[in-house]
Amino acid sequence: MKDLKAVFFDFDGTLVDSERFYFEAWKPILKYHFAIDLNFETWIQHFAGHTLARNLLTMKELWDVEVKEEFMWKTTRENYAKQDMLSIPLMPHARELIDFLVEQDIQIGLVTSNFRPTVDRMLTHYNLHEHFSWFVTREDVVDPKPNPTCYQKALMLSGFNKDEVVAIEDTATGSRAAIDAGLKCIAVTKQKAERDRLDFVTHLFLDLKEVHDILR
Repeated sequence: MKDLKAVFFDFDGTLVDSERFYFEAWKPILKYHFAIDLNFETWIQHFAGHTLARNLLTMKELWDVEVKEEFMWKTTRENYAKQDMLSIPLMPHARELIDFLVEQDIQIGLVTSNFRPTVDRMLTHYNLHEHFSWFVTREDVVDPKPNPTCYQKALMLSGFNKDEVVAIEDTATGSRAAIDAGLKCIAVTKQKAERDRLDFVTHLFLDLKEVHDILR
């Protein structure tokens, strides 16, 4: 892309292949406490890319189940700890894409609804933390994605103009935040449920190798 100065990455499902991890943590909780048999397709279609508060509303909409946020926070975090978050792999071609951006002196930022300690721990584990110039995490905004505030804040931190930046996302929720902030957005996902919702993005690809190819 001409005049590209910076790339803002989403985290979960974009840089790290974490959706299966979160699904495996939620599934036994819903089964044991609410007799809900959650499958991965339902997770991707209704839960992936959303905050805990949004997911609790979805449970109410889908199954008429009301759950306190404190309970789900505690039980999901207990299951996350049992699984070891450092076992989550990078998305295919993520490292190669980041190496390319570094070589081209294109700045890199992270814009995520995840929390800063998780982001720091995982990026450090994969020796990628030093390549990121800016971080906007859940602690930094009042209204998370799809609200554009997170991308507006990242743009302000970067000092670049909107036309000098591209966002990379994997869900309609995150992509909407980027587009509404006035950014070009590349969506990357193989999930049909998400692809069907992503007709408004600048580009829609199956993997990060395709992103690498277009940026070259």
